[in-house]
Amino acid sequence: MRLADVLPVLESIAPLRLAEGWDNVGLLAGDPAAEVLSALLCIDYTPAVAAEARAKGCALVFAYHPPIFEGLKRVTAPGPIYEAIRDGIALWSPHTALDMAEGGTNDFLADVLGLGARAPLRAPGAKAGPVPEGEKLGLGRIGDLERPVARSEMLARIKQGLGIPALLVAAPPEEREVRRVAAGAGACGNLVDDALAQRADLYLTGELRHHDALRAARLGMTVVCALHSNSERAILPRIGARIAAALPGLGIEVSVEDRDPFVVQ
Repeated sequence: MRLADVLPVLESIAPLRLAEGWDNVGLLAGDPAAEVLSALLCIDYTPAVAAEARAKGCALVFAYHPPIFEGLKRVTAPGPIYEAIRDGIALWSPHTALDMAEGGTNDFLADVLGLGARAPLRAPGAKAGPVPEGEKLGLGRIGDLERPVARSEMLARIKQGLGIPALLVAAPPEEREVRRVAAGAGACGNLVDDALAQRADLYLTGELRHHDALRAARLGMTVVCALHSNSERAILPRIGARIAAALPGLGIEVSVEDRDPFVVQ
């Protein structure tokens, strides 16, 4: 099949119109007329991931974080963009479009938390404030669990759902059950005030500023940081399955080289 056959499927999963105005999403490099037999899914298009794509013969890389974010003045060797173009590897990125979309990154985190009904933490384009009733698109997710659970149980649920061994947790000193929970993938520390205002007991994100963590714990809300890309990566197999179902002739690989740059030692 051609890359032009694949692009509408990708955009049905992460409609590009939903992306934040500052973002750079969609096809960043590549020829829509080029043949594509297989695609590699990752969060970050690192040199190791680029080498993996070449070794596996993947002519398309679905890179959640845009490998081209700001304007480029030169595309020269050595460099990942030059080498992708040279080797006929197309680069496509959804980033905040996937965060906003139904079934996207934040809905995945809501599933990990165990939420049924959920709503955005913040409406698209809003600086802060409540989300209009019935709105399904927006930044983050929040909702109520069917039953309260112990904080320790929720932390174990998050680690299992994200496939990671450890979390950064700032919490009130006393053990509390959690019922109202919220999530925002990646660098969504700026939604901590939204989570507090909407009375979340626990807020899951990728990273958070030191003083925001202190303030949240003081005000009675547990904040959980999985590390930036750890809060995003676990959705890739689900996205791969959706692409494969729509395009059964396209080989789908989830990168084995893609990982968060930080490790706990």
